[in-house]
Amino acid sequence: MKHNLYLSTEIIAQTPISHDHSAGFHDIRPFNKVNNNLIILHRYPLNTLGFKINSEHEHKVDICLWDINKTSIEKIDETDLWSWEQGSRLQWLNSTNLIYNKSKNQKDSSIIYDFLNKKKTDLETSIYSINKGGLILSINYARLWKYWKSYGYKNLNNLDLDIQRKKPENDGIFLSDLNGSKQLILSIEKAVEICGLKNLDKEFFLCHPTFNPVGNKFISLLRYFNDSGALISYLISTDMEKNTNTIIAREKVSHFEWISENEIIVWCRNLNNKITNLRNNSFLEKNVFPIIKKFLSFSKASFKNKILSNYYYIINVDNPSNPKKITNKLLNEDGHPQISPNKRFLITDTYADKNGYLKLFLLDLKTDQVYKIGEFKIADYLVKNKLKYDLHPRWDNSGKLINFDSSHLGSRQNFVIDITKLLLEIG
Repeated sequence: MKHNLYLSTEIIAQTPISHDHSAGFHDIRPFNKVNNNLIILHRYPLNTLGFKINSEHEHKVDICLWDINKTSIEKIDETDLWSWEQGSRLQWLNSTNLIYNKSKNQKDSSIIYDFLNKKKTDLETSIYSINKGGLILSINYARLWKYWKSYGYKNLNNLDLDIQRKKPENDGIFLSDLNGSKQLILSIEKAVEICGLKNLDKEFFLCHPTFNPVGNKFISLLRYFNDSGALISYLISTDMEKNTNTIIAREKVSHFEWISENEIIVWCRNLNNKITNLRNNSFLEKNVFPIIKKFLSFSKASFKNKILSNYYYIINVDNPSNPKKITNKLLNEDGHPQISPNKRFLITDTYADKNGYLKLFLLDLKTDQVYKIGEFKIADYLVKNKLKYDLHPRWDNSGKLINFDSSHLGSRQNFVIDITKLLLEIG
């Protein structure tokens, strides 16, 4: 079997296998805010390999609306700005307008599309995250292409931003509005200073800037690759009203989700700062840590996580010193979490296991109970080309449907699963 469903769940919609399809990253909700049956999608040529094949990455991808009740997919535009992991950052602005990245004269910009009036409005900035007040957080996708290709855009010519500099003071996270104003709100140079890394001679980049639900704070990741090629991350919380920045987690930090105005859930490592700083010791990184990693690779996940302190943590960004650890044995590895509309449930996934299956889990934050919803086998052609296609599960507006990506049919497709019966059984 290429996939298995458990408990009282069923797949109620899937995209046609004539093309590849993807909704985007796990932080985006693709369901329309009013018409819950309407989903935004990217559509690609079948079996696209993205950044692995440069010539293929130069083609444009379709921006589409998918009515899951009619199984119809309507192309509304196309874009040349997209990445393997996140597409064009396609997301709903409100119930009638959507926004996505699209270049203009080889500059990173974006489009607001009114699907009722079929009207397009150009913005002079790209988008990563947008808050309720219309403020936009954006990053330099050309810099991401240089240092982290699965998340960056290739065909940009941002000559005003020198991507060769290791700690630029004029590049980082930008804050814009819908009227065209733009300012640098957190520079890479400043982030490096905040994290105490000024003396480190590495090529840094900032990514994943994400507003909290109110829109007065955001979190972002400062990242670099150390001497062994390991990705080192620092999670920073920025309070725009107080103009303060706080380090939330460091060294091993992965996917996160805002679960309230001041709290996040994040997969990370919570070790003493002195220990985490040892990752920057070239001798230890090259000669000692590989031995430790090899030993731990033969250990059970529970033992490995206990030694390394790798868990999902719930952290108050205003008081990060006392994180709550989630120790359920089913959630013993990194995934892509998203909170339900009623804030009670968390949907998340895993990477592929040794047999190639990605798992889908539901966490009840009220009881700490975890439910295994299903597992889906990654396509052989992706494994062959050393590419991944994560489930990236996402909630609808009713809290009864889950949208997710999967390649178990042999290509990149998008699915909708109904968990109504399961929720009734949970009570």
